[in-house]
Amino acid sequence: MKTIRMKAAIALTLLMVLASVTACGSKDRLRIGTAGEGGNYNSLGHALSETLSGDPYKIETEVKTTAGSAANIRLLSQDYLELAFAQSDVIDEMYNGTLDTQAIRGYSAVAALYPEPVQLVVRADSQIVSVEDLAGKTVSVGEADSGTQKNAAQILQVYGLTSNMLTVQNMTYTEAVNALRSGAIDAMFCTAGAPAQVITDLAKEESVRLVSLGRQQCGLLTRTYQFYTETVIPAGTYNGQESDVTTLAVQSVLLASDKLQEEQVYDITAALFKEKDAINGAVPVELDLREDKAVESITIPFHPGAAQYYKECGIAIEADGEKGEQ
Repeated sequence: MKTIRMKAAIALTLLMVLASVTACGSKDRLRIGTAGEGGNYNSLGHALSETLSGDPYKIETEVKTTAGSAANIRLLSQDYLELAFAQSDVIDEMYNGTLDTQAIRGYSAVAALYPEPVQLVVRADSQIVSVEDLAGKTVSVGEADSGTQKNAAQILQVYGLTSNMLTVQNMTYTEAVNALRSGAIDAMFCTAGAPAQVITDLAKEESVRLVSLGRQQCGLLTRTYQFYTETVIPAGTYNGQESDVTTLAVQSVLLASDKLQEEQVYDITAALFKEKDAINGAVPVELDLREDKAVESITIPFHPGAAQYYKECGIAIEADGEKGEQ
């Protein structure tokens, strides 16, 4: 009987040790939430992962493909991710909560990275020349729970287009490009830094066109939502693009779990700026990695580790996420 108990005790001890090792391993490996394949978040996640794994940082990471901004924030708050990318508009909404949505916390800002224009893409021979023309059409609005879906919904609403006036499809960017090419959909929304690799690749193979948003509608949305800015995608950004395109943009932001140690987030923040050339060279979009710009357009608090880095750069981050020069 004693032998059986001893064996049971040894087996239990081994299980506890194994569980401890497994837990430590998953905790030490930082999981980075990106978005669907074909988008800039995915490219950026792999570039950041490669940077952090090298000298002198030696931080183990694992890139996770997700549905995008809103999903990343939920996964951060539930401890399934340690780092993630998200749009500034989605962050503001989910951190502060809305009339019908409870605030989701457990994460902080690290840095704003680059502007993300809302891009409405159609085939070049399409009769769609304005958002109003989407009535009666089949349109990809991005994956469910993504920032693109939220932007598309707000734009369609300001144009008076309700869900029963068009057929909405939730697709990844890659799926949407293939569907647009085959004619299965008439248009696709894509909120991403310009040029977005998935649109660049499509424009090399097919004749496509970007649709401008109206100035009146842009003005209404920028007045309603602080996170929107009016922007222009210059002619020549994509193959065959002969004229400027007026649209709206949000900021892409790197977030960190509040459970990450201050020292580790300090190192991650420092890596963004010290290795910006290497990171920039690995992604199709031009990152605006300057410390003073990285703290703008963010409406939530910064992680203490990031705040310490900015403090050393002469930028004091307040508790409400605003900045003040020292």
